[in-house]
Amino acid sequence: MDQQLFNLLADNIIAGVAAFLAIVVWVKTRDSSWVFIVLAVLGIYAAVIYKTLLFFGIILSGIYLFNGIDIMQAAFDYVPQLFLVVALLIKAVKNMKR
Repeated sequence: MDQQLFNLLADNIIAGVAAFLAIVVWVKTRDSSWVFIVLAVLGIYAAVIYKTLLFFGIILSGIYLFNGIDIMQAAFDYVPQLFLVVALLIKAVKNMKR
């Protein structure tokens, strides 16, 4: 098996399990910081699916460009990290109020 295909398969399995567990947590929690963590995990899963679709040629990269930057790739790379930052900020603010 090709190394790139193996990595893609492993990414899909791990991200799929993480997304499933994130949905389970989402149903059980009302805390806004946890909701943003769940959104980050689901964003990471969406990025893995996007990477898989690119690998198999189902979708093309570089369709949506802004000044030479692929908007879709940038969104999948940075939005989950932004959700994690928001979650940690919410948690930090809540801890400072105590």
